[in-house]
Amino acid sequence: MDSLISFYHEWRQESNPWRECYREGAGIFETRFSVYFAVFTIFYLIGYAIQRNHDAAVKANRSPPDPRSLGALIASRPTVIAGTVHSLVTAVIAVGILILHYIQLGRGFSQSAWVYEGTDLIRVWQTVVLPLSLSYFVADCFFYCLPKKDAIIFFHHVVMCFCHYPVGHNRGAILAGAGDIQWVTWLSIVGYTSEVSTAVMNYRWYLLNTLEEDWIGFGIVNCFVAASWAGRVVMFTYLLLVEIFPRAHLYIAKKQILTFTVMVFGHFGIGMLSLYWCILMCRGGIRSLFVFKKKAQVQDPNKKSSFAELVGLSNAGSPNRESISKKILHEADAYVDGTLFRNGRGMTNEHGTKKSQ
Repeated sequence: MDSLISFYHEWRQESNPWRECYREGAGIFETRFSVYFAVFTIFYLIGYAIQRNHDAAVKANRSPPDPRSLGALIASRPTVIAGTVHSLVTAVIAVGILILHYIQLGRGFSQSAWVYEGTDLIRVWQTVVLPLSLSYFVADCFFYCLPKKDAIIFFHHVVMCFCHYPVGHNRGAILAGAGDIQWVTWLSIVGYTSEVSTAVMNYRWYLLNTLEEDWIGFGIVNCFVAASWAGRVVMFTYLLLVEIFPRAHLYIAKKQILTFTVMVFGHFGIGMLSLYWCILMCRGGIRSLFVFKKKAQVQDPNKKSSFAELVGLSNAGSPNRESISKKILHEADAYVDGTLFRNGRGMTNEHGTKKSQ
């Protein structure tokens, strides 16, 4: 017991990666974060302006745009611009940095594997991608999660910011990686390759709302999405068993138990959700992945439902409150079916037609 108490006091005296990143970052991360936050704010304002103009045209009985047009789709989901930009940029840069890193390793430059033709790849990740990504998560909380009361997505964004912020500066990364800056940065970059799934899911959503009949391209996209979720399961399992767990003693030695716990929790949670979504994608069998089927959504036209109620995140009108696990499952199901992003102001179904409230 005395040894545990002694360890606790030593742990309390140690710094943590979040504190070090904030204190020693010289404001570089925060400055870039502010710039990117302003850019994403513009994206959100554009999306909501398109939604307002579209709704005003419908309300005034003027001829609305084709429900399958880009404007109508953005009006039905005004956050899609910012979300797609974020997923594409982070996924492309993450994959690109890893390719350049392994090219350097293949050339035998093990000591300078993170420097490609004079460009510090870790520095690019710390000063460009992480502030860009975390600014998106914060902006999405303000423009989507809080107004729509989407607690689950809000929780996801907070966890992402909490987990990746320390990697944004060497003083924070050295504690987050138990002394190994390169490894923890690699871990962060590899994790962000999962944004490929988000980008392709957005394209799948576009197809669900614009296709009128089966198309071979939809089957290809569907299979790629399912494969990407399966790949995420394999990736996060590998990271936990091969990369993270064997380093537990290093985190204990450096009194970074909280850091290690957060790292394990984050990878395990995302891995389990990825497994469920992979199963969900394949629930109709392999053949169903190749065939596009329109799905009519049944909705009471006289009932004004909030976004959260439509995706199972809130049951204000129901006497029984759902558990958090059921809300997560309902949200995932709605995401896969393409119905997640339909709000109570006017439901757009897979046929591309508008259901009035």
